[in-house]
Amino acid sequence: MTYLVVENLVKRFGSFVAVDRVSITMAKGEVCTLLGPSGCGKTTTLRSIAGLETFDSGRVSLDGVTLADPSAGTFVPPEKRNLGMVFQSYALWPHKTVGENVSLGLKIAGLPAKEITDRVAEVLTLVGMGGTEKRSPSSLSGGQQQRVAVARALALQPKCLLFDEPLSNLDLLLRERMRFEIRELLVKLGITAVYVTHDQTEAMVISDHIVVMNQGKVEQEGAPTDIYTRPSNRFTAEFLGRTNLLPLDRARSEPATSKVAIAGGPILKSAEAARVSDSNEPLMIAFRPEMARLVRTDETGDNVMDGKVTSTSFLGSHTQVGLSLSGHEVNLLTPGHRKLANGESVRFAIDPANVLVIVDNVSGSEEP
Repeated sequence: MTYLVVENLVKRFGSFVAVDRVSITMAKGEVCTLLGPSGCGKTTTLRSIAGLETFDSGRVSLDGVTLADPSAGTFVPPEKRNLGMVFQSYALWPHKTVGENVSLGLKIAGLPAKEITDRVAEVLTLVGMGGTEKRSPSSLSGGQQQRVAVARALALQPKCLLFDEPLSNLDLLLRERMRFEIRELLVKLGITAVYVTHDQTEAMVISDHIVVMNQGKVEQEGAPTDIYTRPSNRFTAEFLGRTNLLPLDRARSEPATSKVAIAGGPILKSAEAARVSDSNEPLMIAFRPEMARLVRTDETGDNVMDGKVTSTSFLGSHTQVGLSLSGHEVNLLTPGHRKLANGESVRFAIDPANVLVIVDNVSGSEEP
């Protein structure tokens, strides 16, 4: 069932278009992440949903109620949208206790004192901060302060939670732990949430649905597994993890027989070869480093190739192997510690299902 809808949102700052016809549709209980680099329009989109930013055209609705629509003169003030927001800076009052911070919105709403006390205790317990009502925010760690900020947003029992890069101020280990905690909490509550981040791993862990944004536009959207394993273009492929990108030779490719040719290199089997004949856009061949595997020197078959080692980097659980393939640089990830000498010849293979054909929307260069 459709719950939160953003339709053709456009926001300009003077002549600069910060958000360019962005549309998002979410079901109730879904966690959607707006993912992209700084300046891509994700936070402006979030603030437009919250009512902290007006926009030029489009519409935002929640649970069947229009929150903003400039063409109809509709604008519901932020405090009446029944939304909770968790900011990057936590935004806790330093001179108030934890309990006072969490209860502030409830007091403004005029709830009875007993209900306020009970609800504050309930949400603090929910985020693992039970019994901290009397403590000062300054006595808490960054992770604890973020939990209090989440509790404050939950206290008002919002229809939707909005997160604006809430973990960016935390150290790496705490950030990794908190992303799992937030995901577990949102799933437990079944609450609808829009989450903004530039961290790809964070988006993968937290989201049911990812919207990849760039220069104010939506590049691709879908489930985390689909976005990662089937990126539709170069920007998405490069932004979500490491990707080998190789120039496509249209003249030597044979879409009818599921074959795509690397410019100056081998011809590969690809489950996406039909895209070569279906699209007039500049295309590239792509595959993830972990999707390829080193094989025996006598192995043959589809997509078995020879390369020369140019570098090796031990990454703990894996070794990254740099290879020269017909003059093109590619990277593979192989499990464990693998010792290979520079210049050594190796053979590797990749399943046709993992050989992607994507739009080159970054360089704009035509393939041979």
